Amino acid sequence: MLNKKFIVVFFVFIVVETILLFVRSPKIERNNIEVPDDVIDNEQDGYFNLFKEKSKKLLNINKPNDSNNDNIVKEIPAYARIPKNSDWDYVVNYNGEELEPEWQWVKNISIVYTWVDGNDVDFLDIKSKYNGGNRSYNSRDRSADELRYSIRSLTKYLPWHKGHIYIVTNDQTPKWLNTTNPRVTVVSHREIFPEHVFPTYDSTTIELFLDKIPGVTERFIYFNDDIFLNNYIHPAFFFTTKGFYPKIYKDKIHENKKENVDRIIRLNNIHEMFQASKYFTNEIIKEYFDENYEYRNLCHTGHVFYRDLMEPFRRLFKEELKVVLSDKFRSPYKLHAIYLYQTFLQYATRHEDFPNKLAGNAKARAFEGYTLPANRTIEKYSAYVVPMETARMFIKYGKITNSSKANKRLFNLFKRKRSLLVYNLNDFYTTENAFLEFTNYMISRYPEPSEFEKTEYVELEEEILPVVVEDSKLSTSILKSIEKDYSRKFVGKFKKEIEQYKFNTIREYVNIKEALSGPRKEYSDREVEEVSALYKYKGRYRVSPLWQWANNISFVYILQNVSRRNTAVINELKYSLRSVKKYLPWFRGDIFIITQQEVTDELLWLNTNNPKIHVINQDKILPYEAAQTKNIHVIEMYLDKIPGLSERFVYLKNNHFFINYTHPRFFFNNELYPKYNLKDPLKGHEIFYERGKNKSFYHTYDIIKDYFGINYVSTIRYFKDAPYPFYRDLFEPCRQLYKSEVEDTNTHMIPSDNDFLFLYAIATYNIYGTEQPFYPEYVTGYGKIRDVPPPVLNEKRTIDFYGFDITSPYISDNTMITSIPFTNDRTIKQNMMNELMRTKKLFFSIKNDGYARLTSESINELTNLMESLYPAKSYYEV
Repeated sequence: MLNKKFIVVFFVFIVVETILLFVRSPKIERNNIEVPDDVIDNEQDGYFNLFKEKSKKLLNINKPNDSNNDNIVKEIPAYARIPKNSDWDYVVNYNGEELEPEWQWVKNISIVYTWVDGNDVDFLDIKSKYNGGNRSYNSRDRSADELRYSIRSLTKYLPWHKGHIYIVTNDQTPKWLNTTNPRVTVVSHREIFPEHVFPTYDSTTIELFLDKIPGVTERFIYFNDDIFLNNYIHPAFFFTTKGFYPKIYKDKIHENKKENVDRIIRLNNIHEMFQASKYFTNEIIKEYFDENYEYRNLCHTGHVFYRDLMEPFRRLFKEELKVVLSDKFRSPYKLHAIYLYQTFLQYATRHEDFPNKLAGNAKARAFEGYTLPANRTIEKYSAYVVPMETARMFIKYGKITNSSKANKRLFNLFKRKRSLLVYNLNDFYTTENAFLEFTNYMISRYPEPSEFEKTEYVELEEEILPVVVEDSKLSTSILKSIEKDYSRKFVGKFKKEIEQYKFNTIREYVNIKEALSGPRKEYSDREVEEVSALYKYKGRYRVSPLWQWANNISFVYILQNVSRRNTAVINELKYSLRSVKKYLPWFRGDIFIITQQEVTDELLWLNTNNPKIHVINQDKILPYEAAQTKNIHVIEMYLDKIPGLSERFVYLKNNHFFINYTHPRFFFNNELYPKYNLKDPLKGHEIFYERGKNKSFYHTYDIIKDYFGINYVSTIRYFKDAPYPFYRDLFEPCRQLYKSEVEDTNTHMIPSDNDFLFLYAIATYNIYGTEQPFYPEYVTGYGKIRDVPPPVLNEKRTIDFYGFDITSPYISDNTMITSIPFTNDRTIKQNMMNELMRTKKLFFSIKNDGYARLTSESINELTNLMESLYPAKSYYEV
């Protein structure tokens, strides 16, 4: 159907354009015709045969007096030298036939892929928790079904492979994948990661634990989802013929200059970040194995792993791997795990007593040793580094950009040069056209579906194959025939029409394909479930066993000096406590009220005889030099000094009120981590214009970035005027980290532009430094924090892992109303009061910095509102 449609469109176009051409154009002289740059040159007959002869000459290492061949031999370890010619004869001459007897073992080898759909709503929701609230995605995470076509290339060009394919994902499954196929298994990161490493958004971390995949073979081949096979590949491409050692494909020497690394870190360019990782990897190799080591770039291809050597590798570099495992994202400071692992194979396995001892002339000699599994079948481990000239014959690096011309040139190269066996296509594009070009190439280059695809996805693709493949051949043939008789302008316009027609078809195909899995969700399953669970709580006194610990958490208020404001008559604290008593029936903990002066008339209503009420003057918790401060920012730095404070506690402001039944999950997530209520990340122009308005806020974030790293603290965010849950025992380590800033703020008797806002400091300390498996021995970060001794925590603590959560915009919008302005405007006041009287949300706060401008009438109306919302006295009152 599509083919007929195309032909009709084509002939209509030709007829119209031909008529117009004769009407408006002079006769065309053939000698003036220009050939378009992107016409495919098909004069490649016999190329592959020529390549075979060339490669045999280059790889012939039988001549002992050939200096070039001597150089090749030097790169092969003495104990791993392979028979002359045999490896590359296998590789060059293989056309998909049955394997030789000695290679039968490889048929059942495991192949492992890593994959992510970075545009998935559930994925972005969790990622945003660690990504500073950023829910956007870039081309590195976008799924263009690369994995689908990579597996197609694998099933076509590795016809000998009958083993299992494992797809390692972040709790995701490709929509097109037929998971009922017994040869494919989707493996979650959760299954293979150590405790507290999940989730991660860095492939380096994932690659460190591929050996933990249940059932993976002793040797396995690892592919990224953007690796594609271009022709039939013999297993001798991956393994030596003698010993079946992994082949490591490397390119030219990489110049590791410290000044270039410093520039990359300063500019924080995601596409150059890997270059800095090369530098740090090279430094580690020199430290452990060879002080004269020269870093050669690793080729983008499939990599062979020994399953049982991953654990001794991790143990050797356990200190260096902390920076990898503690940071959820890519970082220029991180090492290149695959490269380091392959260098480990290259050097360490040379020792005759490996793995009890490791070869190498440096730090590796001190390795504690390791006992390999008793049930292994491999006795001898080694690796062979392939010469650069050979690697370049078979492997090509490629990238998709926004340049259509460059993309077409690259696609044509792969289609034409079949001597290339493996290539990758990194995504550096941002435009839809580039995405459509890529999709068009994938469908036309690998049109044959694999057995691992769902039928409905295969059938849908088959509908557009005539447009992508057959009509492309037709249009190319027609173009060649008309180029001799029509102007370049006419030919170019025709080509543009064809391309647009094809792109429209592919765009329609992509939309239909995405619709197969149902409409795109607006909110994640986690968010919807959490809001639903919070609404379901109807005020039961007893909560589930998971939450019974929360019965006895502490609430903390700071009673500010309000003598200068009209708010003394509003008695915010009294109504806040009434809201706690009414709508948090599960709460039976202590309430601490920190005062800035001796108890005055404004607390006469408070029942200080109640054993759950504790009024504490600030001088009981502050250091001597700050005891008389009027600066609330100073008091907030020492809340952990309150006697009897629970390990997890909630800091409430006087203007915080609960308005419907509120479960403890409002403050803490299901893993019992505090939920920080943060606003959306500030954008560049907002930062520029607001920096002068809230100087202490930006002053604080400048210091935080200085300690943790300017590229690591990814965004700047204000707190919402909502409850602040905290870990008591993180206060002291945070004060020690920012010791000079804390001491300086202690001297500010009233709020200052140079105050260090400790609430932001401790929240970001938790967010960036503690939620990882090595805290407190190691705190994540790349700035001054690396020069600070590890923190010493409270010995009596019962919490051993300090995680965190951040309330998403969807959850926040559905559960709280923050910073409601109460003004003298009658309409605004009435709208506000109506909203509060009928809302189903759980919490609200009133913007109290405008109270001083309220008339007496407005203050009375606000008081009456509070009385109507909370008419009954709480047992915190006399």
